[in-house]
Amino acid sequence: MGSSPKGEPLQSVETTRLRLGSAPMKSLTRLPWVLGPILLLSAASSASSMGELETSPEVRASDIEAHVRFLASDELRGRMTGTPESVTAARYLAAVLERAGLEPAGDDGTFLQAVPFQRERFLDVPELELSTSSGARSAGYGADFIVRQGAEPGEAKVLIVQTEADIPAEASAGLALYFPEARRSRARVWLDKAGHPYGRGFGLIMTPARRDGEATTEVPAPGRLHLAQDNPGGAVGWIEVGSAAGDALASGDVPSVSWDFHYELEAVPSFNVVARLRAREEAGEGHVAREALVVSAHYDHIGTRAPREGDGDGEDLIFNGADDDASGVACVLEVAEAMAQGPAPVREVLFLLATAEEMGIVGTSYYLDHPATPLEQTICNLNFEMVGRPDAKAGGPGKLWFSGGERTNLLAAFQGAGLAVVQDPYPEQRFFERSDNIVFVRRGIVGQTFSTYDLHEDYHRVSDEADTLDFEHMEGCARAGLAAVRLVADGEVTPEWLPGGQPKPRR
Repeated sequence: MGSSPKGEPLQSVETTRLRLGSAPMKSLTRLPWVLGPILLLSAASSASSMGELETSPEVRASDIEAHVRFLASDELRGRMTGTPESVTAARYLAAVLERAGLEPAGDDGTFLQAVPFQRERFLDVPELELSTSSGARSAGYGADFIVRQGAEPGEAKVLIVQTEADIPAEASAGLALYFPEARRSRARVWLDKAGHPYGRGFGLIMTPARRDGEATTEVPAPGRLHLAQDNPGGAVGWIEVGSAAGDALASGDVPSVSWDFHYELEAVPSFNVVARLRAREEAGEGHVAREALVVSAHYDHIGTRAPREGDGDGEDLIFNGADDDASGVACVLEVAEAMAQGPAPVREVLFLLATAEEMGIVGTSYYLDHPATPLEQTICNLNFEMVGRPDAKAGGPGKLWFSGGERTNLLAAFQGAGLAVVQDPYPEQRFFERSDNIVFVRRGIVGQTFSTYDLHEDYHRVSDEADTLDFEHMEGCARAGLAAVRLVADGEVTPEWLPGGQPKPRR
């Protein structure tokens, strides 16, 4: 709301657990920010020389501020997924969780779960040929089509998809689907609902471009990031077509297409950060101890913008993302540390700090495909998104609102316990569907988001800076969030859908 060397296997991306010696990570978060993230992390490796500082079960505004100022610093350049700064942020978060005493729940005994992104690196100008009644026609790159996801060279019969019902039940690499009335995001939803996520199994997916471009003979820049699993075996590609090519396809006069995109795949490191707090052993006799909840926030943001004509000297080009969502991440870190320092819960708690929310909640979706605890044991997701500023509609400083409060029993339980949590005051904004919780919901799991976003104008702007946040307010929010998480983790409330509240589950 960084790239590895060309051709390097995704599995070789470093996910080594950070070992910080004896000094708590909290001592590092109080270093002067002028050190920058790389120097700070270098200092982390020799933290034992910096002396002992106590970790604490208390939620503190000063610690929340330290986390936000690190994550939203200019040095991290907006934490865009796939950048070296995003990897720096992930390692910082892993170090904080390790120092807090949580167990690693990522890959190979680490806190980092590799999310296998890749992008196309083009070696020549991509080619697309349209077979028509008057003969084959070469489409011009840039004007007639652009490549959004690569595929091995191939040929496929064109099938026009006007509605969801037109999508075949069985995918075939011999079919190229053209969606004349559905751009990429809607086509993905239709494919997902039809049981073909990302168009897997088809030869080519074609959707209309937002605007016509200009033909070019220059080799394209590297493509957009996408998950390696989106493109299994190189079988499925995705292109956007210009109006002229789109009209030809829609007319039915193009029975088939063939393509050669002239590219190779480049692996790009990116990570979810996942930690575990185990249920206490004495609860093992009951069913509650075999259940888990996931407490989450996303740490990625949208990076930087290119300079524009008219920019002045020293123009701010960095989308720091202090509220979105360094604020939520900082609260989750404080909740995690407080719970790790307190009594063990009767339900297991997973702490998920996800990448690539800004790309379509990709990191959390990947976690759900590769969960640290089986989904059949996962009963709830409590997500934190944009809690940096008080919202008068929620009651002011320290008060949270809760998306989808009318859908489950949780809001009533929190309010019954006297917690400062109210119903989402912006139902028209559909926030229940706009954060990481929604992908849990689509798997049938109760998932809801805490927030205090008041529709401020700094959303997705370079003005979303740490200095605009209210850290005393955030302390109150983290305390309320901690109490809410404790209610579920300690078995005092079991999350349940209210009648009519559960959306239809889907992958």
